[in-house]
Amino acid sequence: MKALGVIILFLFSIVLNGQHPCLSLTPEGVVKIKLGLEDTPLFYKEYTKAKSQVDNAISSGVDVPIPKDMAGGYSHEQHKRIYKLLQKAGNIYQISGEDKYAQFVKDVLMEYAEMYPTLDLHPAQKSYARGKLFWQCLNDANWMVFVSQAYDCIYNYLNKKERSHLENNLFVPFANFLSEGNPKFFNRIHNHSTWANAAVGMMALAMDNDSLLQKALYGLKEDGIAYTMMDTIPQLENC
Repeated sequence: MKALGVIILFLFSIVLNGQHPCLSLTPEGVVKIKLGLEDTPLFYKEYTKAKSQVDNAISSGVDVPIPKDMAGGYSHEQHKRIYKLLQKAGNIYQISGEDKYAQFVKDVLMEYAEMYPTLDLHPAQKSYARGKLFWQCLNDANWMVFVSQAYDCIYNYLNKKERSHLENNLFVPFANFLSEGNPKFFNRIHNHSTWANAAVGMMALAMDNDSLLQKALYGLKEDGIAYTMMDTIPQLENC
């Protein structure tokens, strides 16, 4: 699983050329989507559905709660809802060109950038790797996979000062927490680690941050994890 994540991130790094978006969308792909949008009924139906969901969120406002609940509780489910909305809003901004969708992503991310430095570990002590937004780092990594795509989509909408604020106060500390802060989560051969590597790598690509990308591709050089604690696959050792 981890090898698959590394391969995916390596392919991402090949196509990265300083343009945005560069993750799930590309400038060339956006042009093609725009040209064929109304000629693909199923895609257009899903696009308009997503647009309606984000429009409703923009109209009603979005609560960014202090994390406290486990899965099923309000804060947990709300942060999940938010990262899905942000990804949709970023994609819709690229396709529609309407600034209100980029502004929505920016406003919500700015709220996270204010909150994140104040957070300690999640209060629920049920995981070997406690998150900050969620009770486990796995969910925090899910958040970053989705949010990296949203940030990538609005990268050029933001000015340099805004990008610096989000990266220094939210994205880089978040990525460091998932990696160096949780080596048992990040540096193992495990499906959880695949999410961690993908999350840090995708955000690294969105920010053009080579040091984080190296962590995602090659892992932590020193992690303090004993070999006996690694999830090895013995049958592969003789291949």
